[in-house]
Amino acid sequence: MITFKAIIDASGNVMVGVKKKSISPVERKQRSRGKEKKKKGAMERERAMNIAEGKARADALVVEDVQYVLERLRPLKALTTYSVMHALNVKASTSNALLTKLVEMGLAEKVGGYSGHHVYALKGD
Repeated sequence: MITFKAIIDASGNVMVGVKKKSISPVERKQRSRGKEKKKKGAMERERAMNIAEGKARADALVVEDVQYVLERLRPLKALTTYSVMHALNVKASTSNALLTKLVEMGLAEKVGGYSGHHVYALKGD
């Protein structure tokens, strides 16, 4: 059975249309779960791409011009993610990857910090 909805507007015209059936709460929940799963998967892929991109940028920055990086970081007393981020004008993820790369290359060493808030120092200072 189809139900019709009639509306009379201000000028007296009658508008007739098919009434849209409302969806049940169960259907609503199923639809929203499907959307959440799609969003979650897309967000995970995007995050993985961003991490890879940050590491690639850090590698490129170190490989291209090690002297430039060291020149910009030498005046800093302590190297933290935040200080390197501002000194080189890069994102935090790139800054973290860069510090890790400098430690791997033997140009910096970890001197303190805790729970992800590490403090590094350039060797030779």
